[in-house]
Amino acid sequence: MTSGTTPRKRRRGGGGPTIAEVAELAGVSTMTVSNVLNNRPVVHADTRDAVLKAVKALNYTPNSAARALASAATLRIGLVHSDAESALLSAILVGSLKAASRLGAQLIINSYDLADPVGGVEAFLKTGLDGLLLPPPLCEMVSAAGIPERHDTAMIALAPGGDLRNMDCVRIDDEQAAYEVTRILLEKGHRRIGFVTLPGALVAVSRLRGYLRALGEQSVIPDMSLVWEARPTFDAGLDLAQRVLIDDRRVTAMIAGNDDMAAAFVNVALRNNLSVPGDVSIIGFDDTPIAVKIWPALTTVRQPLALIAERATERLVSILREEGGKSAAVEASYVDFTVIERNSVGVPPKDG
Repeated sequence: MTSGTTPRKRRRGGGGPTIAEVAELAGVSTMTVSNVLNNRPVVHADTRDAVLKAVKALNYTPNSAARALASAATLRIGLVHSDAESALLSAILVGSLKAASRLGAQLIINSYDLADPVGGVEAFLKTGLDGLLLPPPLCEMVSAAGIPERHDTAMIALAPGGDLRNMDCVRIDDEQAAYEVTRILLEKGHRRIGFVTLPGALVAVSRLRGYLRALGEQSVIPDMSLVWEARPTFDAGLDLAQRVLIDDRRVTAMIAGNDDMAAAFVNVALRNNLSVPGDVSIIGFDDTPIAVKIWPALTTVRQPLALIAERATERLVSILREEGGKSAAVEASYVDFTVIERNSVGVPPKDG
């Protein structure tokens, strides 16, 4: 499923012509233009003349993406990550390496400093990358900072919480995912459902919208005091769970921002003699390994990060090889999510 498209600004520094425009003027493919620019003998003489005339007419200067077309093996695809996101990185690596290996591209991995994530990306871009894969929430920061407009490097966002104005992305429908897990709890009889949003991320808006939509369909008046914001880490989950489940428990169910946080909620509940799901039901997000390593196993949303990364890498290589290093319009592609129902959800307690 692909969203609507919006015009994209040129990435080339001075607004100069692109390889795609040379190809259009010459009436050939961008690969043919690349073959001519790299002096390959596979192009017919008349076609070569047409390409060279178009290059001269447009005063075109090849960029790094055009040079990368010379050989599949020369494509250098960057992947940026934070050391704190090991579960996320593992899944993304599986998908991106699978696609890069199959397509003959080189994957270069680099970590960024949480104190200056955008600066880290800009420094990485100066190493001569042809394309860049950006995981969440870094992709949203890079988009908001206007990096795609300032650099002549194709970029694709992995699993942002919403469509981005200046960057292609591959993602799930977070709003629908939140809607479906909220509906599961409502159908079990829960009405006091806590919800955790992630700070500074588009996904907070998308998922909250789904949560509120599900409540509205069941005529449940939203209580915004049951909505909290917290970082998606186990430690942050421990702190929030102590307040929500122990100090002032007003919920019969919790929808966490990710599986690490949900696992922290289970941990705090069991240490305080609360039954899961007898006293409180808990739902995670992502279906990372921890979802089945704890007891009870988590009901969660399976976000296929490996597939997202694979599709994004394929799209990035396609842009570099076939579209001259840029796509004509920003494109959002969606992959399916799955709600995995396990043992952490039940009916609310009788007094709930």
